[in-house]
Amino acid sequence: VDGKDATLAGRPKRAQKWAHGKRSMTDEAFRAPVVLAYNLKREIMGQRSGGVLSRDFRHPCNEELKLTDFVVDFLKAFHGLKKLTTTPLPFPLVQMSRTFSFFWVFTLPFALCKKAESVLQLCCTVFFITFGFIGLMYVTMELDDPFGDDPSDFDDLGMAQIVFEDIYVTILKVDGEKSVTELRKMVLGRMKKGDALKNYSQDYKHPSGLPVAESQEEEEEEEEK
Repeated sequence: VDGKDATLAGRPKRAQKWAHGKRSMTDEAFRAPVVLAYNLKREIMGQRSGGVLSRDFRHPCNEELKLTDFVVDFLKAFHGLKKLTTTPLPFPLVQMSRTFSFFWVFTLPFALCKKAESVLQLCCTVFFITFGFIGLMYVTMELDDPFGDDPSDFDDLGMAQIVFEDIYVTILKVDGEKSVTELRKMVLGRMKKGDALKNYSQDYKHPSGLPVAESQEEEEEEEEK
């Protein structure tokens, strides 16, 4: 490990100032294999420039290519394990369980009518069971559409921010802290403009990159001409 990596390892909170939000231990654990893969690729490709490998090989690039393929296989296995923790249940199984739940709740009063001591007891039992099962079912319906701005939707922006922070770590090692700070200002300014759909619509209507007001003024001037 060189001096720069030792400094980064000795100060784990150094890159937290570029974070777009509070990160949990799970987020940091998922980031570690990506940083490890980058360090492995850098060490593999840096052996010739550092003078460690001095003799000529029969195939000058195949040795490094084979080693980097091992790193790529490691990343593929990591992302495969990550999918297992983030992928929900298949939709057909959820749909079948939902149909069975509706049928079970509908036929429940017929099964309890002979054993109930009074109508009030039967109504209360059916009400609370229906309230619980149908309520949970509507929760799963809400989770079936995880994309949007509702509190129960998937945090797309948060996941994008984590990816940006991974990019910051790589740029820090390549170009330094100044480049990381400039990139973070650009990303933060982009997020302050609005959501992704709004930014896409504005870029589609005004591909020049100018603000909407300036673009509208230019269009009006062209129409007058």
